[in-house]
Amino acid sequence: MTASRNGPAAATVAPPAETEILLRRVERERRARKQAEQLLEHKSQELYQANQRLQAHAAELERIVHERTRALEQALQVVQDALRAKGEFLAVVSHEIRTPMNAVLGMAQLLLMTELSQEQRQYAETIHSSGEILLALINDILELSKLESGKVTIGSKPVDIRVVVSEVVQILSAQAQQKSLTMRAEVSEDVPAFVRGDATRLKQIFLNLVGNAIKFTQRGSVRIEASMVEDGASLECRIKDTGIGIPPDRIGRLFEKFSQVDSSISRRYGGTGLGLAICKRLVEGMGGNIGVESKPYHGSTFAFRIPAIPSEAPSESSAVAPAPPRARAALRILLAEDNAVNQMLAMSMLQKLGAQADLAGNGQEAVDKVRAGSYDLVLMDMQMPGMDGLTATHAIRAMPDIRQPQIVALTANAMDEDREACFQAGMNGFLTKPFQISELQEKLDMAAEATAQGA
Repeated sequence: MTASRNGPAAATVAPPAETEILLRRVERERRARKQAEQLLEHKSQELYQANQRLQAHAAELERIVHERTRALEQALQVVQDALRAKGEFLAVVSHEIRTPMNAVLGMAQLLLMTELSQEQRQYAETIHSSGEILLALINDILELSKLESGKVTIGSKPVDIRVVVSEVVQILSAQAQQKSLTMRAEVSEDVPAFVRGDATRLKQIFLNLVGNAIKFTQRGSVRIEASMVEDGASLECRIKDTGIGIPPDRIGRLFEKFSQVDSSISRRYGGTGLGLAICKRLVEGMGGNIGVESKPYHGSTFAFRIPAIPSEAPSESSAVAPAPPRARAALRILLAEDNAVNQMLAMSMLQKLGAQADLAGNGQEAVDKVRAGSYDLVLMDMQMPGMDGLTATHAIRAMPDIRQPQIVALTANAMDEDREACFQAGMNGFLTKPFQISELQEKLDMAAEATAQGA
């Protein structure tokens, strides 16, 4: 090939058709890129707007959550205030009712310890039994309130079911005999000698269920049965009666508080309908369940099951042996009580038990008398004018140069927190008004034993 005289050979020129194709391709790519940029910008704008909406929605949700949280906190505070007010109201009502009830039941006890004609004794026994019914209603209301607020704890100690059932039969046998009812109890041989549980609460359940069975049975029998079920894992207790029975459509509301089968029940048989509600909560608190099978005019069977863990026998009881009358007579006792009727009642009961007492009308007077004298036992009311019983107890326990007496609360304050407050103040015992004269004797015997040990 011969080189051109003007230099190297000229570059090859693309044919016009190929150039057109390349130009169209470049134009398509440019348009595609522009469309992609527009699409990206559009999507970016959509994403930005969506993010703005999301942030606004999140802010609105946060505001709603905050408002609802605040509303729930306010509602919780209202509920807590209502429960506190309810508790305070019940405590005040209980105290104000128990104070005169102490006089009614106490004086009836003292009256029944005197020489009476048959007619007079019948009147006195009616007063006493009616007062006990009223006191039982008060206790039921307080008990249900404590259960609903979760303030009742279930114990776990060795329990002899046979002893519990026997005590229930002993307590209620007189009621059954008055109605000519046959009452039997049978504890199966497969029930262990002792199981873990709360004897007081079990007795409370039995007393409610058996008491109801007697109340609603006019003729026939009441039967208590206890046996192991579920391969020995649970204890089942059944209370069978031949009473009026329960219509099927009413059984569902039977364990609700203040519920009766119908309105005529409360008029005819009395009661508030709290007993079964209390039983249900106690049984459930033990991890069990309760139910009933019944047929109108053919009796009812109430049954409850609770876990049953076999237990060793409890250690020997450290109960205080009854003190001889001369030991009680030798006690130096101070009664701190501001209510004149309760003063007279307590003094009369002490005299019946062979004891004497000095009197203090308020807490400050009690402190002064303890400082000036040497007492073995102080029976201390909680609510007194000026200085209350708790403050007086603190003051007595702070005295370093005296022989410290036994201090027992003698009070109409019946709440668990009252009992705890008394023991924290340094008291040795707690006796709730109204009380039995036998309970007062037990406190005297306790003081007599402590005095003998300290002598």
